[in-house]
Amino acid sequence: MMDGQLTNRYARQILEAARQVIGPDAWAQALIDAGLERYQRALPPANPDPGMSFAEISLFCWKIRDRFGHDGPKVLRQIGHEMLRRGLEAYGWVANLIRLTTGILRSPREQVRTALQRAANVVRLETGSAPHVWWEEGSFYWENLSCPYCVGIRSPEPCCDLPAGALEGLVAWVLGKPLDAVQVVEVSCRGVQERACRYRIGWGAET
Repeated sequence: MMDGQLTNRYARQILEAARQVIGPDAWAQALIDAGLERYQRALPPANPDPGMSFAEISLFCWKIRDRFGHDGPKVLRQIGHEMLRRGLEAYGWVANLIRLTTGILRSPREQVRTALQRAANVVRLETGSAPHVWWEEGSFYWENLSCPYCVGIRSPEPCCDLPAGALEGLVAWVLGKPLDAVQVVEVSCRGVQERACRYRIGWGAET
């Protein structure tokens, strides 16, 4: 995992989420464009072994972003929403633990903090990267120095929209809010040659 690979089961969740959102034809073309034709024949097995590299998943996301043009970032966020939904099913014990823990916390801030920390643990387990979560000036921040989604990418703007969508979905789920009530902004991105991918996370007046 230290050489920059997703587990097979994590890569499978992403690929299944992408197929669900963009449809099988666009999905197949994105795989071809990213040199990942092998996954048309068979998705990665649902096991914790190292599989798809960071560079491969980065290029796959970039090809989707490019294919959908102006709507590319939105489409990738939708894939992130679907990935989060699938993740809550796949890691039912994590979802239950978050529900149990946040259920006894009255403060939305502490509920979100707990959920983000649990999610960071899952990302560490499935990618070997180590997101850091903190609260600052009315918002949470999620930072990853080794983000899997922009390796080898040179973008004129922050481009890690898939994890941004997953974070939106997580916070909305924890707080029982609609997705559009949550604001996740990527304020720094390794895809534009910055030090880390960093997201500012808020949810309106209650933040």
